[in-house]
Amino acid sequence: MRHIKEIIAEIESYESDDGNWLRLDELTIELWESGKPELGIDSLFGIFEKYPTDDGAGVFWSILHGLETLEYEQKLYDSLMDKPSHMTITMLKRIENTQSEMIAGKSISELKSFIKNNPKIESELIDEI
Repeated sequence: MRHIKEIIAEIESYESDDGNWLRLDELTIELWESGKPELGIDSLFGIFEKYPTDDGAGVFWSILHGLETLEYEQKLYDSLMDKPSHMTITMLKRIENTQSEMIAGKSISELKSFIKNNPKIESELIDEI
């Protein structure tokens, strides 16, 4: 088994191979099999930010479900503040659907307002909020 730092470094440097996301899927599995997936949270949110309008041919959904098993809300909040993406907006909506009004101790409605006005958001994502 490879060292976790190697796995995370490969996730961080990952580039989609013309729509083929298989290697990212393998890396995500390897991260979870390491027993310390929480060490890769920043890198996984980084993938969402790198490909803000994509779902990675379903691979991003596997990442989303994995992240939801960890303590991720502060990292989600930070990612939404920095560079909102389809997947992070989806995660926020999933939290909101639980009738929660807060994320990481902050108001979801205020966060949504900020996201809509964030200059880094892709225009096609604004309607998702």
